[in-house]
Amino acid sequence: MGKGCSAISVSENDKAFQLLCITIELKIDEIDSVILAQLGKNARTSAYEIATTLHSLGYLITDRAVRQRLSRLEKRGVILGYSVLLNPEMVSDKVSRTVLIKFRFSSRTAGLVQDLATYSQQASFCLYSARMTGDFDWIGHFVFDSAEQYELESNNFLNRFADLIADYRSYESTTWKVSPYAIADNAQLSENRARVYEILKFVGKQESLRDKLQLIVESLVKFLDAEFARIWLLDKSKRTLVLKFSAGKYKNTQGEFAKVKVGSFKIGTIASTGKPVITNDVVHDPRIKYPDWARKEKLRSFAGYPLTHGRDVVGVMAIFSKKKLSPADFELLGIFCDKVSKEISSIYDAREYLAIG
Repeated sequence: MGKGCSAISVSENDKAFQLLCITIELKIDEIDSVILAQLGKNARTSAYEIATTLHSLGYLITDRAVRQRLSRLEKRGVILGYSVLLNPEMVSDKVSRTVLIKFRFSSRTAGLVQDLATYSQQASFCLYSARMTGDFDWIGHFVFDSAEQYELESNNFLNRFADLIADYRSYESTTWKVSPYAIADNAQLSENRARVYEILKFVGKQESLRDKLQLIVESLVKFLDAEFARIWLLDKSKRTLVLKFSAGKYKNTQGEFAKVKVGSFKIGTIASTGKPVITNDVVHDPRIKYPDWARKEKLRSFAGYPLTHGRDVVGVMAIFSKKKLSPADFELLGIFCDKVSKEISSIYDAREYLAIG
């Protein structure tokens, strides 16, 4: 029997036992993708929190099952470890270098390249390394605690891989951005990312914050197939969310949800916690006040995200849709809301806020 196959007895009453070969495919399924995406955002996310997110996406899974999947992903080498995402501004006193190498090819090249890969994986000060095509064959990014450590490790590196290096370039570098690792279906991710960029392109052409926010909700309906989209902004007291922008089937900004107290319903909860609320089962989600209405409207999914100015929540953006949203959809909506928040922060002054808030 080949590797990856197991014998299974079909029935004791059978005249002959049948051997069924089961091929175990080491592929990452959609649940694993969600787990890895959550860990990419925060490696300290608990199994319970991950299970809660999966429930919102319609996957009935316990935190124990999440822990079992994590153990399996670790054993398979999908998860190599858990690391901290540092704030570049807080570690600016460290020595940061980006190194480019062009290989000298010989009979020893293959072995030396493997040694370089092992070195990169084991060196705690190497944050990133990759094999390249083009003018250079390898890139690595290093962060050292001091100039002395930089000199020592650089000399060690050059001596250790002297036979591999034909050209060596080392540059001082300043980190402007660090991002968590994200996983989603590549084809769907590319398509949805294009839609997000299309929205942001239209938004960028508007001059006033009011016009930008109205265009955002209209674009969410148009490009992301939302049934309707809305934005609430905090009032001066910062205790009530006021519905200011709405597009899609419900364009009116008056009605029961025109004002929502912070902490109440799903919208107010987003404002009080600063965390998104997502679900692919609107009808049965206890956070939805009118499930019968959702059933009548044939709504399947909801996604609500906080809008921030600095570290403060200043509003909430939400969409309802008749289609089931994938983990990639939710992840990209989160990215989109982060970009919207930055847009708000860039032009958010007291006078304009009072005009719309």
